Amino acid sequence: MGFTFVCMAQKAKLITGPIVGSVTKNSAKVWIAYHGQGQNVLILGDTAEKRIYYPTNLSYITNKTGDVALTMDFTGLKPDHSYNILVSIDGWGANAKSSFKTQADTAVKDFSFLLGSCALALPGFARMVFPGAATWIYKRMKKQQNDFMIWLGDDVYYWKKSYSSYDGMLNYNLRLRKTFKKYREFLSATPQYAIWDDHDYGPNDSGREYALKDSSLEVFKGVWPNTYPEGEQFKGNYFNFRYYDAEFFMCDDRYFRAPDGDSIGDFLGETQIVWLKNKLLMSDAAFKFIAIGSQVLNDNHFGESYALYTRERNNLFDFISNNNIQGVVFLTGDKHYSELCKRDWKGYPLYDFTCSPLTTPPLPRRLVGAYHNQHRVAGTDYAKRNFGKISFSGENGNRNLKIEIYGRSGHKRREVVLNQKEMMRK
Repeated sequence: MGFTFVCMAQKAKLITGPIVGSVTKNSAKVWIAYHGQGQNVLILGDTAEKRIYYPTNLSYITNKTGDVALTMDFTGLKPDHSYNILVSIDGWGANAKSSFKTQADTAVKDFSFLLGSCALALPGFARMVFPGAATWIYKRMKKQQNDFMIWLGDDVYYWKKSYSSYDGMLNYNLRLRKTFKKYREFLSATPQYAIWDDHDYGPNDSGREYALKDSSLEVFKGVWPNTYPEGEQFKGNYFNFRYYDAEFFMCDDRYFRAPDGDSIGDFLGETQIVWLKNKLLMSDAAFKFIAIGSQVLNDNHFGESYALYTRERNNLFDFISNNNIQGVVFLTGDKHYSELCKRDWKGYPLYDFTCSPLTTPPLPRRLVGAYHNQHRVAGTDYAKRNFGKISFSGENGNRNLKIEIYGRSGHKRREVVLNQKEMMRK
C-alpha cells in the first residue's frame, strides 16, 4: 500500500479533496483545493518498496480570495497497484483519506463503472425550497463495487450569480464540494471523469454564444482532473481515455454548439468532429463509448437533443457505419429519466444509454410529451432519481456488457445484457 504527504505552509487550509481523476497503469491525476499560500508538493509513496513518487507536473487555478484548485500528475507508477492518499498536516485543520488503484498490465479484464447526470445540490436556504435534491444517493453509489465514475453533464447547477463571473463559477464548485459531505466522500472514493452540459457550462440551453465560455472552460478543467488534448486547436471540453478493452470519447456539446433550430449548424463542431472521427478510426477497443450531454438516438424533439442538428448527427452516423466501427454506445444525460435506445443505421446497430437524474427532480414525461420514443428498448425506461452501472465480463472476443439502473435507495430497477457480437454489422 502507499502513502501521501502534502507539504505546505502552516497557514494553508484544506477546502476539499483529494479527488483522483484519470488513471492508467502507470499514471494518475490527483486534485485538491486549499486556501492560503505556501510551497505545494504532494508525494506518493510505496511502503513495500520504500519508494517516493513526486508529481511530474502541477497545474492550478485560483480565485480572488486565495483559494487554489490544484491538479497533480504522477507518472512511473506500478500497474495493478493500490496507493493510499492521506492529507494530515498540522495547520490544515482537516484530514482527508482516499485511495486509488492503477490499471493492470493486461488488455482484457472484468471491470465496472458508474454513471449519471443532473446533480442538483443547493447550499444555503435554497435547500429548503428543493428538499428532494438530497445527496444521500451518493452513499448508495459509494457502496457499489466500481472502478470509476462518469459524470454526463449538469454535474452542478450554476445560478446566474455563479455563471456571471469566473470567480462565481469556481467558488460555486468549491462550495458544493465543501458543503455536502456525502457528495464529497463519493468524489474521494473512486476515480472521476466528467463532461458538461448547459447547467455546469453557463446559462440554461446556452452554446457557443455564451460570453464567458472560455472562463467556464478554464474552471471546469481546473476542478475535474481529466486528461485533455494539448494545443490551442483543441480548445473545448473533450478528451478520451482507455480502460482495458473499452475506450471512452468524452465530448463537448456546448462550446461549439450553434443555437437550437439550426439543423445544419454545429453541435460538436468541425474541430471536435475531426478529432472524434480520427480517434474512432485508430481505436481497436471492443467497446467504444461516446459520452455526450444531450441525447443522441431519440428523434423526439422534446427538449434538447442531437436530433435537432440533423446534418452533423447523420454525418457522424454515416461515418461510423461506412467505416464499420464496431461496439459503439452513446452515453447521455439531461433528460431527467433513464432509458436504453437502439437504432439500426443502414444495417449498423447503435445504442444510446441515457442516465438521469441523480438528484434533480424527475421529469413527468407522460404529462409533457417526452415519453414517446420509437427507438427505446422496451422496459428499460425509469423515471425516478437513479444512477447507472455498466459492467464487463467474459473472455476476449466474447465479452458481455451489462447495463443496470439503480434507484436512489440503491435497489436495482432495470438490467440489460448485450454481447459484443450484438454490436456488429449484421
